[in-house]
Amino acid sequence: MLKSLIDNADEVLARWPEQPQRYHREPVAFEHLLTLAEVNRLVDSECLAMRNLALIKDSSVVEKWMYADGDMPRKGSIRAHLDEGGTISVRSLERLVPSIADLHRSLQDETGYGVHINAYLTPAGHQGLKYHFDPYVTLILQLSGSKAWPVHEPFVENPVKEYASFHTVGFTDEQKRYLANTAPAQTFTLEPGDVLWLPRGYVHSPYTVGDEPSLHLTVAFKERTYHWVAEQLTREVLEQALVDPAMREWVQPIEITRDPSEAIRQMRAYLIGSLLKLDAEEAAQRIQRAALRPL
Repeated sequence: MLKSLIDNADEVLARWPEQPQRYHREPVAFEHLLTLAEVNRLVDSECLAMRNLALIKDSSVVEKWMYADGDMPRKGSIRAHLDEGGTISVRSLERLVPSIADLHRSLQDETGYGVHINAYLTPAGHQGLKYHFDPYVTLILQLSGSKAWPVHEPFVENPVKEYASFHTVGFTDEQKRYLANTAPAQTFTLEPGDVLWLPRGYVHSPYTVGDEPSLHLTVAFKERTYHWVAEQLTREVLEQALVDPAMREWVQPIEITRDPSEAIRQMRAYLIGSLLKLDAEEAAQRIQRAALRPL
Protein backbone atom coordinates (compact mmCIF):
# COMPACT_ATOMS: atom_id res chain seq x y z
CA MET A 1 0.00 0.00 0.00
CA LEU A 2 2.89 2.38 0.69
CA LYS A 3 3.91 2.16 -2.97
CA SER A 4 0.54 3.66 -3.94
CA LEU A 5 1.56 6.82 -2.05
CA ILE A 6 5.29 7.19 -2.80
CA ASP A 7 7.65 6.13 -5.58
CA ASN A 8 10.43 4.30 -3.72
CA ALA A 9 8.52 2.30 -1.14
CA ASP A 10 10.98 -0.62 -0.95
CA GLU A 11 13.91 1.74 -0.43
CA VAL A 12 11.98 3.68 2.21
CA LEU A 13 11.18 0.51 4.17
CA ALA A 14 14.88 -0.39 4.11
CA ARG A 15 16.09 3.11 5.02
CA TRP A 16 13.69 5.69 6.42
CA PRO A 17 14.22 9.06 4.61
CA GLU A 18 15.68 11.83 6.75
CA GLN A 19 14.89 14.72 4.38
CA PRO A 20 11.54 16.12 3.19
CA GLN A 21 10.48 14.74 -0.19
CA ARG A 22 7.56 15.43 -2.51
CA TYR A 23 5.87 12.83 -4.69
CA HIS A 24 3.32 13.31 -7.44
CA ARG A 25 0.21 11.26 -8.19
CA GLU A 26 -2.76 11.93 -10.44
CA PRO A 27 -5.09 14.68 -9.11
CA VAL A 28 -7.84 12.09 -8.53
CA ALA A 29 -5.52 9.47 -7.02
CA PHE A 30 -6.91 9.81 -3.49
CA GLU A 31 -10.57 10.44 -4.20
CA HIS A 32 -11.39 6.87 -3.15
CA LEU A 33 -10.10 7.71 0.32
CA LEU A 34 -11.97 10.94 1.07
CA THR A 35 -13.40 13.93 -0.80
CA LEU A 36 -14.22 17.50 0.13
CA ALA A 37 -17.91 16.75 -0.51
CA GLU A 38 -17.80 13.87 2.00
CA VAL A 39 -16.21 16.04 4.69
CA ASN A 40 -18.77 18.79 4.10
CA ARG A 41 -21.51 16.20 4.41
CA LEU A 42 -20.06 14.96 7.70
CA VAL A 43 -20.00 18.55 8.96
CA ASP A 44 -23.48 19.55 7.80
CA SER A 45 -25.16 16.31 8.85
CA GLU A 46 -23.70 16.97 12.31
CA CYS A 47 -22.80 13.34 12.90
CA LEU A 48 -19.18 13.95 13.96
CA ALA A 49 -18.70 13.25 17.65
CA MET A 50 -16.28 15.20 19.81
CA ARG A 51 -13.85 12.27 19.93
CA ASN A 52 -13.35 12.69 16.18
CA LEU A 53 -13.00 16.47 16.09
CA ALA A 54 -10.53 19.21 16.88
CA LEU A 55 -11.10 22.87 16.02
CA ILE A 56 -8.12 25.15 15.35
CA LYS A 57 -8.08 28.94 15.20
CA ASP A 58 -5.22 31.45 15.44
CA SER A 59 -2.72 28.57 15.70
CA SER A 60 -4.37 27.14 18.81
CA VAL A 61 -6.77 24.29 19.51
CA VAL A 62 -10.15 25.72 20.52
CA GLU A 63 -11.31 24.73 23.99
CA LYS A 64 -14.10 22.18 23.69
CA TRP A 65 -16.46 23.99 26.06
CA MET A 66 -16.64 26.84 23.53
CA TYR A 67 -18.51 24.75 20.95
CA ALA A 68 -19.72 21.54 22.57
CA ASP A 69 -22.02 20.17 25.21
CA GLY A 70 -21.22 16.61 26.20
CA ASP A 71 -20.21 14.23 23.44
CA MET A 72 -21.47 16.25 20.45
CA PRO A 73 -20.80 19.76 19.09
CA ARG A 74 -23.56 22.34 19.41
CA LYS A 75 -25.83 22.59 16.38
CA GLY A 76 -24.18 24.60 13.59
CA SER A 77 -20.98 25.26 15.56
CA ILE A 78 -18.59 23.40 13.22
CA ARG A 79 -19.88 25.10 10.07
CA ALA A 80 -19.77 28.47 11.83
CA HIS A 81 -16.14 27.80 12.80
CA LEU A 82 -15.25 27.12 9.15
CA ASP A 83 -17.16 30.19 7.95
CA GLU A 84 -15.10 32.30 10.35
CA GLY A 85 -11.83 31.00 8.85
CA GLY A 86 -11.12 28.24 11.35
CA THR A 87 -9.60 24.85 10.56
CA ILE A 88 -11.15 21.53 11.52
CA SER A 89 -9.30 18.28 12.08
CA VAL A 90 -11.32 15.10 11.61
CA ARG A 91 -9.45 12.55 13.69
CA SER A 92 -9.07 8.77 13.75
CA LEU A 93 -10.50 8.45 10.26
CA GLU A 94 -9.54 4.78 10.25
CA ARG A 95 -12.50 4.30 12.60
CA LEU A 96 -14.92 6.24 10.41
CA VAL A 97 -14.13 5.54 6.74
CA PRO A 98 -13.70 1.95 5.45
CA SER A 99 -11.25 2.86 2.66
CA ILE A 100 -9.02 4.68 5.16
CA ALA A 101 -9.34 1.76 7.57
CA ASP A 102 -7.89 -0.46 4.82
CA LEU A 103 -5.05 2.02 4.22
CA HIS A 104 -4.34 2.25 7.94
CA ARG A 105 -4.20 -1.52 8.40
CA SER A 106 -1.93 -2.03 5.39
CA LEU A 107 0.53 0.71 6.38
CA GLN A 108 0.75 -0.58 9.92
CA ASP A 109 1.42 -4.12 8.69
CA GLU A 110 4.05 -2.93 6.19
CA THR A 111 6.01 -0.76 8.60
CA GLY A 112 5.41 -2.24 12.05
CA TYR A 113 4.85 1.35 13.19
CA GLY A 114 1.82 2.81 14.87
CA VAL A 115 -0.30 4.79 12.38
CA HIS A 116 -3.02 7.37 12.75
CA ILE A 117 -4.79 9.26 9.97
CA ASN A 118 -6.45 12.67 10.31
CA ALA A 119 -8.00 15.07 7.80
CA TYR A 120 -7.52 18.85 7.91
CA LEU A 121 -9.93 21.26 6.23
CA THR A 122 -8.83 24.92 6.07
CA PRO A 123 -10.82 27.66 4.31
CA ALA A 124 -9.25 29.66 1.48
CA GLY A 125 -6.96 32.44 2.63
CA HIS A 126 -6.47 31.02 6.11
CA GLN A 127 -4.05 29.00 8.21
CA GLY A 128 -4.51 26.43 10.95
CA LEU A 129 -1.43 25.77 13.06
CA LYS A 130 1.53 28.08 12.53
CA TYR A 131 5.14 27.03 13.10
CA HIS A 132 5.42 23.78 15.02
CA PHE A 133 7.04 20.34 14.69
CA ASP A 134 5.86 16.78 15.22
CA PRO A 135 7.52 13.89 17.09
CA TYR A 136 6.76 11.48 14.24
CA VAL A 137 7.11 11.36 10.47
CA THR A 138 4.06 12.44 8.48
CA LEU A 139 2.86 11.81 4.95
CA ILE A 140 0.72 14.70 3.71
CA LEU A 141 -1.77 13.66 1.01
CA GLN A 142 -3.33 16.69 -0.70
CA LEU A 143 -6.95 15.86 -1.58
CA SER A 144 -8.46 19.18 -2.63
CA GLY A 145 -7.35 22.78 -3.03
CA SER A 146 -3.77 23.88 -2.59
CA LYS A 147 -1.56 24.33 0.46
CA ALA A 148 1.96 25.72 0.90
CA TRP A 149 4.31 24.09 3.40
CA PRO A 150 7.27 26.29 4.45
CA VAL A 151 9.81 24.02 6.15
CA HIS A 152 12.74 24.81 8.45
CA GLU A 153 15.49 22.43 9.56
CA PRO A 154 14.87 20.74 12.94
CA PHE A 155 15.84 22.43 16.18
CA VAL A 156 15.65 19.09 18.04
CA GLU A 157 17.31 15.90 16.79
CA ASN A 158 14.97 12.89 16.73
CA PRO A 159 12.19 14.28 18.96
CA VAL A 160 9.71 11.82 20.44
CA LYS A 161 6.50 12.41 22.33
CA GLU A 162 8.16 11.69 25.67
CA TYR A 163 11.20 13.94 25.03
CA ALA A 164 11.50 17.33 23.39
CA SER A 165 8.29 17.27 21.39
CA PHE A 166 6.88 20.68 20.46
CA HIS A 167 3.94 20.20 22.80
CA THR A 168 6.42 19.62 25.63
CA VAL A 169 9.04 22.31 24.99
CA GLY A 170 7.60 24.79 22.45
CA PHE A 171 10.11 27.28 21.03
CA THR A 172 12.69 29.35 22.86
CA ASP A 173 12.73 33.12 22.34
CA GLU A 174 15.84 32.73 20.17
CA GLN A 175 14.11 30.12 17.99
CA LYS A 176 11.06 32.37 17.62
CA ARG A 177 13.30 35.24 16.45
CA TYR A 178 15.00 32.88 14.01
CA LEU A 179 11.69 31.74 12.51
CA ALA A 180 10.43 35.33 12.27
CA ASN A 181 13.54 36.54 10.44
CA THR A 182 14.81 33.56 8.43
CA ALA A 183 13.38 32.29 5.17
CA PRO A 184 12.38 28.61 5.20
CA ALA A 185 14.89 26.14 3.86
CA GLN A 186 12.22 24.86 1.45
CA THR A 187 8.61 25.55 0.60
CA PHE A 188 6.47 22.82 -0.94
CA THR A 189 3.19 23.86 -2.55
CA LEU A 190 0.92 20.84 -2.78
CA GLU A 191 -1.84 20.34 -5.36
CA PRO A 192 -4.38 17.48 -5.42
CA GLY A 193 -2.51 14.19 -5.83
CA ASP A 194 0.74 15.51 -4.31
CA VAL A 195 2.33 13.79 -1.32
CA LEU A 196 4.85 15.35 1.09
CA TRP A 197 7.12 13.18 3.22
CA LEU A 198 7.95 15.26 6.32
CA PRO A 199 10.39 13.67 8.78
CA ARG A 200 9.88 14.29 12.47
CA GLY A 201 11.33 17.46 13.90
CA TYR A 202 11.06 19.58 10.75
CA VAL A 203 9.42 22.88 11.60
CA HIS A 204 6.47 23.76 9.34
CA SER A 205 3.75 26.39 9.02
CA PRO A 206 1.25 25.41 6.28
CA TYR A 207 -1.32 27.78 4.80
CA THR A 208 -3.88 27.62 1.99
CA VAL A 209 -3.08 28.98 -1.46
CA GLY A 210 -5.65 30.23 -3.97
CA ASP A 211 -9.40 30.69 -3.77
CA GLU A 212 -10.39 27.16 -2.73
CA PRO A 213 -10.39 25.51 0.70
CA SER A 214 -7.62 23.00 1.31
CA LEU A 215 -8.29 19.44 2.38
CA HIS A 216 -5.45 17.05 3.14
CA LEU A 217 -4.84 13.81 4.98
CA THR A 218 -2.04 13.53 7.50
CA VAL A 219 -0.76 9.96 7.80
CA ALA A 220 1.37 9.89 10.95
CA PHE A 221 3.84 7.07 11.52
CA LYS A 222 4.67 6.64 15.18
CA GLU A 223 8.15 5.35 14.56
CA ARG A 224 9.67 2.52 16.56
CA THR A 225 12.98 3.63 18.05
CA TYR A 226 15.89 1.80 19.64
CA HIS A 227 14.51 3.06 22.93
CA TRP A 228 11.28 1.21 22.11
CA VAL A 229 13.21 -2.02 21.38
CA ALA A 230 15.05 -1.67 24.70
CA GLU A 231 11.71 -1.08 26.42
CA GLN A 232 10.30 -4.33 25.01
CA LEU A 233 13.34 -6.34 26.10
CA THR A 234 13.52 -4.93 29.62
CA ARG A 235 9.76 -5.34 30.05
CA GLU A 236 10.17 -9.06 29.33
CA VAL A 237 12.99 -9.31 31.87
CA LEU A 238 10.99 -7.53 34.56
CA GLU A 239 7.91 -9.67 33.92
CA GLN A 240 10.05 -12.78 34.36
CA ALA A 241 11.55 -11.29 37.54
CA LEU A 242 8.13 -11.23 39.19
CA VAL A 243 8.03 -15.04 39.03
CA ASP A 244 11.24 -15.24 41.08
CA PRO A 245 10.50 -15.12 44.85
CA ALA A 246 13.96 -13.71 45.49
CA MET A 247 13.14 -10.69 43.30
CA ARG A 248 9.96 -10.12 45.29
CA GLU A 249 11.91 -9.97 48.57
CA TRP A 250 11.91 -6.56 50.24
CA VAL A 251 15.01 -4.39 50.41
CA GLN A 252 15.87 -3.42 53.95
CA PRO A 253 14.98 0.24 54.65
CA ILE A 254 18.53 1.07 55.72
CA GLU A 255 19.84 -0.17 52.35
CA ILE A 256 17.62 2.29 50.54
CA THR A 257 18.04 5.32 52.77
CA ARG A 258 21.75 5.10 53.64
CA ASP A 259 23.69 2.98 51.22
CA PRO A 260 21.86 1.41 48.25
CA SER A 261 25.16 0.52 46.50
CA GLU A 262 24.89 -3.22 47.26
CA ALA A 263 21.29 -3.43 46.00
CA ILE A 264 22.35 -1.57 42.86
CA ARG A 265 25.29 -3.93 42.31
CA GLN A 266 23.06 -7.01 42.66
CA MET A 267 20.30 -5.70 40.39
CA ARG A 268 22.71 -4.50 37.73
CA ALA A 269 24.25 -7.95 37.61
CA TYR A 270 20.76 -9.50 37.52
CA LEU A 271 19.59 -7.31 34.64
CA ILE A 272 22.74 -7.79 32.59
CA GLY A 273 22.65 -11.55 33.15
CA SER A 274 18.95 -11.76 32.28
CA LEU A 275 19.38 -9.81 29.07
CA LEU A 276 22.33 -11.99 28.03
CA LYS A 277 20.27 -15.13 28.68
CA LEU A 278 17.36 -14.02 26.48
CA ASP A 279 16.91 -16.30 23.50
CA ALA A 280 17.64 -14.07 20.49
CA GLU A 281 15.14 -15.78 18.21
CA GLU A 282 12.35 -15.68 20.77
CA ALA A 283 13.14 -12.03 21.53
CA ALA A 284 12.98 -11.19 17.81
CA GLN A 285 9.57 -12.85 17.54
CA ARG A 286 8.30 -10.88 20.55
CA ILE A 287 9.51 -7.63 18.99
CA GLN A 288 7.75 -8.46 15.74
CA ARG A 289 4.51 -9.31 17.51
CA ALA A 290 4.67 -6.09 19.53
CA ALA A 291 5.30 -4.03 16.39
CA LEU A 292 2.33 -5.52 14.56
CA ARG A 293 -0.05 -5.43 17.52
CA PRO A 294 -2.98 -3.08 16.79
CA LEU A 295 -2.93 0.12 18.82
